[in-house]
Amino acid sequence: MAGMCDSFSNRALWQFITGSGIVRPKELIGIELKKGKAKILDGLLAYEKQRATSGERLKDNKSISGLQLDFTLKLSQFLNLDETQSYSLFCSFLVNEFRGSKKNLQQVLSHERHAQALILKIRDYYFTERLYSLRCLRHILNYWPDAEHPYRESYAEFLDDLLDGGKLVIKLLEQFDFICNENLPTIDTHGILMTDSQKLVWANQNLKEQCELLELLLMYYKDFETDTNGFIDLVEKFKKHGFGWRQNYRHILDEGADTYVKRIGYLEVLVLIEALDMENAVRCKEDESFAEHTTLKDQASYQKLRKVFKELGNQQIHSPLLLSWAMMCHLFTDEESASHELKTFGNQALQLHVFEFIDELLSCEPFNGKNIIASISHYIIYTLFYAVLSAFHENTLGVTEILYSIISKLIKQDFIAEEILQKDLNVGVGSLYQSSMTLFPLEFNRFLQLNICLASASTISAKKVKLYLQRLNYYTEYLDNNHPQDLQPTEQDSVFRLVNNKMPYDTADMIINRSSVGQILPLGGGKGEMGGPIIQWQTSYNGWQLLMCEIKYLLTQVSHGAGMVSPTQIDRVTMAMNLVKEVMTSDPECIEEFSDIINLCFTLIQRFSVINPPPLELLSNTMECLNCTVIKHPKPVWHSIKQTGFLPYMTENLDNLGEILSGRGLHAGLYGTILARTECIEARYPLTEAVLKFITNLIEPLTRSDQEEELVPTILYILREIFPVFRKWRFSQSNSRESLGQKCLDLFHKILNFLHLQKKAEKKGLQLQEVCVYSLLFTEAGRALLEIIAIGVDNIELALSQQGSATEGAGIEQIELIQIAFSVLNRLLLLKPPDLPVSPVEHALSSQPAGRQHQHVVATIAQYIYHRHNPKLPTLALVLLKRLAMVSPMSILACLGSEAEPVRDMFLSRLQALSEDLRLKVVILEFLSVCIEYQPGLIEIFLNVQSSNSNDGKKQDLTLGKTSCLQTVLNLMENKKQSTYQCPSDLLCACTDFMQSLWSGLRERAMEVLRAKETFWLSIFFPLERNLLKSAETGQFDADEMKTVAHCLKVLAQEFFVMSSDKLDSRLKKSCQQLAKDKRLEHISECVRDSLISEGKKNKTAPDEITDDPTLLLLLSWKNFLITNSKFKVDELQLTDRVKEKILEDLLIGIQEQFSGDLSVLNMKLASVSSALYFTIIRNNSSSILKPRATLQKLQNIILQTCANSQMLIPSVQIGLLASITSILQSTYKQDCHNIPLDNLSALLPTVCSVLLQSTRQLPGLKELIQKSQQTLSQDKISDIAIVEADIDSKLKLQITCCCLLEELIRCIGDSTIWLTVLQQNSILPTLLISMETYIKAQQGLTYVHSVFLLMLTIAETEKGASALALSNLAGHTCLVISKCYSEGDKVIKQIAQKGCKGYESNSITWNGIYCLCTQLYATMLSTLRYSFLEDCFNFVGAHQDRLHQSLEIGCTTLSNQAMKEAEVTCNFLHQLSFFSREWRFHLPDVLNRLLTCMVYMTQTFVSLLIRPRYLSHILEAQRGTSERKNKIQTSLQSSPLLQQQTSTEDVDHPSTQLVQVQQRMLNIIGRSLAALKQFTPDLCEVLLDQSMDISEYEPLLGMGFCTPSIDQETAPTFGMLISCITSCFRLLTKIDPKGGSPHKSPDSDTLQFISKNNVIFVMENSLYILMSQSCRYLKDPNLSSREKQLLKRELGTELNSFLSSMVRYMRRGGPVSPGSSNQSSPKSTTLNRSISQTAFTNNQEQSYLKLVQEFVRKILR
Repeated sequence: MAGMCDSFSNRALWQFITGSGIVRPKELIGIELKKGKAKILDGLLAYEKQRATSGERLKDNKSISGLQLDFTLKLSQFLNLDETQSYSLFCSFLVNEFRGSKKNLQQVLSHERHAQALILKIRDYYFTERLYSLRCLRHILNYWPDAEHPYRESYAEFLDDLLDGGKLVIKLLEQFDFICNENLPTIDTHGILMTDSQKLVWANQNLKEQCELLELLLMYYKDFETDTNGFIDLVEKFKKHGFGWRQNYRHILDEGADTYVKRIGYLEVLVLIEALDMENAVRCKEDESFAEHTTLKDQASYQKLRKVFKELGNQQIHSPLLLSWAMMCHLFTDEESASHELKTFGNQALQLHVFEFIDELLSCEPFNGKNIIASISHYIIYTLFYAVLSAFHENTLGVTEILYSIISKLIKQDFIAEEILQKDLNVGVGSLYQSSMTLFPLEFNRFLQLNICLASASTISAKKVKLYLQRLNYYTEYLDNNHPQDLQPTEQDSVFRLVNNKMPYDTADMIINRSSVGQILPLGGGKGEMGGPIIQWQTSYNGWQLLMCEIKYLLTQVSHGAGMVSPTQIDRVTMAMNLVKEVMTSDPECIEEFSDIINLCFTLIQRFSVINPPPLELLSNTMECLNCTVIKHPKPVWHSIKQTGFLPYMTENLDNLGEILSGRGLHAGLYGTILARTECIEARYPLTEAVLKFITNLIEPLTRSDQEEELVPTILYILREIFPVFRKWRFSQSNSRESLGQKCLDLFHKILNFLHLQKKAEKKGLQLQEVCVYSLLFTEAGRALLEIIAIGVDNIELALSQQGSATEGAGIEQIELIQIAFSVLNRLLLLKPPDLPVSPVEHALSSQPAGRQHQHVVATIAQYIYHRHNPKLPTLALVLLKRLAMVSPMSILACLGSEAEPVRDMFLSRLQALSEDLRLKVVILEFLSVCIEYQPGLIEIFLNVQSSNSNDGKKQDLTLGKTSCLQTVLNLMENKKQSTYQCPSDLLCACTDFMQSLWSGLRERAMEVLRAKETFWLSIFFPLERNLLKSAETGQFDADEMKTVAHCLKVLAQEFFVMSSDKLDSRLKKSCQQLAKDKRLEHISECVRDSLISEGKKNKTAPDEITDDPTLLLLLSWKNFLITNSKFKVDELQLTDRVKEKILEDLLIGIQEQFSGDLSVLNMKLASVSSALYFTIIRNNSSSILKPRATLQKLQNIILQTCANSQMLIPSVQIGLLASITSILQSTYKQDCHNIPLDNLSALLPTVCSVLLQSTRQLPGLKELIQKSQQTLSQDKISDIAIVEADIDSKLKLQITCCCLLEELIRCIGDSTIWLTVLQQNSILPTLLISMETYIKAQQGLTYVHSVFLLMLTIAETEKGASALALSNLAGHTCLVISKCYSEGDKVIKQIAQKGCKGYESNSITWNGIYCLCTQLYATMLSTLRYSFLEDCFNFVGAHQDRLHQSLEIGCTTLSNQAMKEAEVTCNFLHQLSFFSREWRFHLPDVLNRLLTCMVYMTQTFVSLLIRPRYLSHILEAQRGTSERKNKIQTSLQSSPLLQQQTSTEDVDHPSTQLVQVQQRMLNIIGRSLAALKQFTPDLCEVLLDQSMDISEYEPLLGMGFCTPSIDQETAPTFGMLISCITSCFRLLTKIDPKGGSPHKSPDSDTLQFISKNNVIFVMENSLYILMSQSCRYLKDPNLSSREKQLLKRELGTELNSFLSSMVRYMRRGGPVSPGSSNQSSPKSTTLNRSISQTAFTNNQEQSYLKLVQEFVRKILR
């Protein structure tokens, strides 16, 4: 619809040239004014009348369909507008105002009734457009003289052309004549729609246009003059017009139209008075020459004008003109002639009640406001009265009350007040003020009223008023108030002298000193208002003191009873309080001077609140005085007002929040009584408004002093008794309802914005914000809030159309009320505690309405986008809508229903409009960004990505629909528009945020379309290619520009993540290359650094939210960009080591600056993110550290700075820094470089130790940890068995990092003397052991305990380190407490045995793993310290013998990774203990036998599985696929005949990786077991050479069997077990290292790489050793029969010969093992006897052991 025609919008032109919402270049304003010159000049004449009803001109346009053509013709007839212009108007309406979709439009046009309704809406739009065509000129006339206006030059240049030849005023008068002469439309001329009601609408519009044109004429004549003939023409024109009352359609006007008719008359009178140019006439009189006066420059013009005014008539509306002409005559002619003219015209004006007319004029809209028309009219009247009062005394002008009323209205204008006070008070309007001053206090009300108006004008006038009242020189009173004996006559007539001091009041606060002279005034025959003579004393006194006496006198009256109070005295005190209020309001610095009067205010409130009826004006003015005072002295004022019992209070001391919020015990106070009994009845609420303002001013100070709870009763009363029902009250003034509601909402807004819900432990009682949030959400106050929001855009437009001014009136008040309601509701939803249930307000916002006839409130909120008068209203509506989209569980699309597409179209229309408010565009984009994540349905209709089949029919092409927001956003952020008025920084920031949201939300279809756009990547990269400029004032980067760069970096990071580097768009790659070429990444790094430095130097504050901080956003996006690029390499960016080093240096500087002063939350966050980024870059790019020594030194310095005191210990920062050092050390260690001297490494140790100690001190104690552990176990008692704790405390992470770094430093330093000394000096080892023990006891900090054990293992590898550990009581801290790791051992074993889940197959850290580490640590300590640590090891074995035994048994029953690992660690520990077999047998003989037996049987089980790979493979598959297993593996296989067939020893053709890994783990365990058993069998050399050896010392380990071991463990281990082990090892050896085999690579070679050849040989050698040793032990056993010995020799020799022959063949296939090997055997197979040739094996290192076996077989087993 937008493309049908030019928008034809005068409103858009007005928005453009006024700079509404955006500051545009002056040149552009000039160009636009030049283009629209004809439209602005012609105004209403630009609209042509309908020429013909046939519409021939439209029919030629083939783009107009039949329905549209018919509709346009009807519209043209109804509006009497040219058909072409009617069609343009129709198109403009569709673009700017139509609330429907294209489909809706066709339905409307095809339905007659709906089409008629549409015509009426277009009529309203047309009328608005006509008014805006006039307002364009109005704005120019208003601001062209303003030198400070940014477009003043453009306006002046434009106006100069229009003024040439008087074109402008001629056009204005032509338009006025044209409008005034228009005839009333009829059905015949305008169609059947022109009913009587529509005629009235037309008439009202005509009157509005007349008013607008007259206002333009008034503004024109303010700055430009007219000649005599021009003035006469104006008079004749207005006379013909009857000064507004002679309208062609007067007979149909209703009472509402009288307002416009009167306004027209007033404006015509003011235009004529202004055209007379009386101000210039006054100057000409002073210069005694009227040559410069264009209207009255000579006698001829005088006579012409005199004739015109004589013919005016005797209507009241002519009276101001007659008075003006009388004054012009007085100025122009001599005294005699002037006297006659004055008498003639002046008396006629007075007879026509001229002053009453002027007073009424100044009381009407728009003359009583603060707009330009009011200012002009006030100045015109002031000029007239200045001349009148300069020529006449006030007493000669009739009733002076009206005169004073007019002057009071005039001097409220600041420029008039200042002019009066600058001039002599004896001349002009000032004489009236001087006269009232001399008659004070007799004329009490007059003088105070003038002072009230003067004080309200400006600060300067308020100071003058205060000064005048301090220095009064006349005291006027009735003569009867004096005793005759106090008066002494003087020589002069009517002059008396005061004999005694006179006290006008009962108190001595004011005294008229004796000897003062008083004169009886002759005014009115010396009679006062009551008929008595008056006397005027010449004495100096303070008028403020007199006012205070008046207040005290009133208090004296009320103390005698309410019946004794004089109404006159109440009025006097009311005015006095009003004056004090106005002075303090305009000049807040003078509050201290009114302290005495303020102290009396509390007594006034207390005394007069109980009177029935109470004086509302007095009480309200008194409260207003307190409002002024409470800003500077909140505590004393609040304390005093509480004592009066005026405000609501609690009668019960309640602790329950629910009871308090229900209103129980709430007393309304005196104010509540007044509201109910007086204000609601009178429909006036001045006291309520004053109270609301008073409470609002108290919020901030009482909260700061922790007294906010005292305000709870008053706030509760407002929330319960005022706000929910104020819209139902009667109001005597139309705008009072909105004013009262706005004050309520201002109060709530301040509570919700200033206060913060802070749970203070020491602070009890209610939080004020909590009360406000709960009441607004869960009580009737929330309903009232929604009712305000639901007023709707239609009601606002109606109110705006009825108000008299475009800037003031009921409509504007309504807009302001809804705006503050939006802000309150938005804040309310943000602050709602998450623990509260869904409130009625939220339910109303998120649920569907009861019936279709009710519109959803969310739809009402969305439709505020149609409002155009004030862009702030739709902006706030969208802010609320954005909040609802995030927090409410609802679909906004569903709430909009059929209105979704029209609302969407209006969103896009306003987004792409050049003249639209900038902030509104930004909020629209922010709303769309939020919808991407939270409102998927709504965002889809905005994205409108459509798919169409491509030509090949395979792939679907994606295109943007006509109503897609993507094209609009792309157009907004084009390169050429960025950083211009078309796309300033905040709008560009919103555009890039929207794009970033698309990428973050992975909107693939939208992303694909955008990638294909030519300008997209250029627009994204353009902000990165510009330099960020710093502000000259603040020295910081622009926040919006920083956010823009952040969003662009996020888009790039996300693009690198979702697209592989080879699939990146070519335009993106080209831009990346340009980015690298221009060194933009270095610039961005510098910007990040500078922004970090700026944040470090800022004054520290505590912001509510740091997530939206531009520096943090930039840093986070920079982090994402760098990390993503490091993982998914984008070669085009060319991130060289030099660039990375530069980035790292900038980050270090930024981190350091965060600690330059006091730390804020933001500083800590920035430092944490920076350190994490620094560590990540170093970890992924260790080569980028070109100078590791210097880098380590910088890191060390920063760490020391962060540890300056315990309060600055920030684990999240130090973790990154320490981890970076660790990465650097690891990289250097891997590269075997020695770039880091030992001194640097040594210097790091104390720093790390210091951090570790400081962090350890801040760790929680055992009691706190146990409580946390109990909470965890109560949720899931076994959840920590195999799963790492998800949320580790940050201090624990710091501990872990320190431990890792210490481990690296120890490895790099090497010399234990260096590092151990530092550890001992800082008591690191005892500290770690104590904290580790604490965490083990509490079953917390699993990862931390793990890292400590790893560090202990590293330390224990050196003898000095192990000694230090032992001296630190390692055994005491670990021996017993480690049982906690398997305290629920039965459950652990059961889980391990029965579950083959993946969690137990992973390498995750578990408490069982901690136990394994501890066992490994003991083994390492024993191997290092040997006998020094042997006793501790025996204690460990004794304490954990059951666990050691269970770990060996469990290894036989399950093949899980965890169980086998524990079995391996146990075997390793037993292996170390086996070197001390005698001591072990002596101390723990039972334990020894038990563990050795279990280990032998475990070895047999593993051997039986190794020789059956198929069976083993099946077990692993079954274990992986079954959730529960039996305790014994073999029992699960008994029932399967298939598995019985798989118990053969055949190999698996293609072994799995898992199978090979399990075989490797089995070999490890078997190797350790055999190495341990080796210590319990006779030494081979000793048993062979020492014939006297006592073999009874060694128990036999193997039985006399030679069969292959079974898998049931029911038979004792025999020689056959080890023979099978040797055979299995040989088989693995031939697979791992095939000697001279097939040239083709084995398919299993990749899998078998997990098995170590050395491990296989180690197991083989140990097996052979035990075989030989055990066979010798049997052969020397006297208890063994010869037959059994012979059997042993035969069977064992045969098996060993078979093995050796296989080894020979294996060796021969492989050729010589080394170049030195010369013995080569034939590869052919030969049958060997029991002995093998001696040449079979050589003496090289690999074959020497086999040769030993060969010799053993030949010599021992022969």
